[in-house]
Amino acid sequence: MVYVIDTCVFRKLLDHLPRKGSYFEKVWNKFENGIIAKNYISVDECFNELDKHYDDKSANALWLKKYKNMFLSPTNAESLIIKDIFTSAKMRESVHTKNILDNRPSADVFLAAKAKTTNAIVVTVESYKPNSAQLPNICEKIGVQFISYDDFMEILMQDE
Repeated sequence: MVYVIDTCVFRKLLDHLPRKGSYFEKVWNKFENGIIAKNYISVDECFNELDKHYDDKSANALWLKKYKNMFLSPTNAESLIIKDIFTSAKMRESVHTKNILDNRPSADVFLAAKAKTTNAIVVTVESYKPNSAQLPNICEKIGVQFISYDDFMEILMQDE
């Protein structure tokens, strides 16, 4: 199975999951091996969000650059899905005005479209909220499965 990872999941991993200690090293090794095997992917908009968040020389920025090839550009098919998503006024709310004014990336629709075209599952920290334009709502609108960070960590470590 392929999992499309949201920015908030990377931030939770990079900011809060230690890299030292036998258990944590095992988690990081499994995650990185999944990236190499292309089981865990993301989109370039997530990379752009993360790149703006971390200092260029920080350990987290260096880790992101090491695995930059997992952050994929949208395909033509994904662009058409994104166009269809944005025909809904409610879904256009997923791109906040502040992001537009500050020229900041906004990855949600790209993640959902990537998952749709690759038959993947989105992993996010966000929760479904009725009448919202958050990532779980976008996923629901286009028929994409999504799971929580906790569910992903359980799947990641299920062989243990």
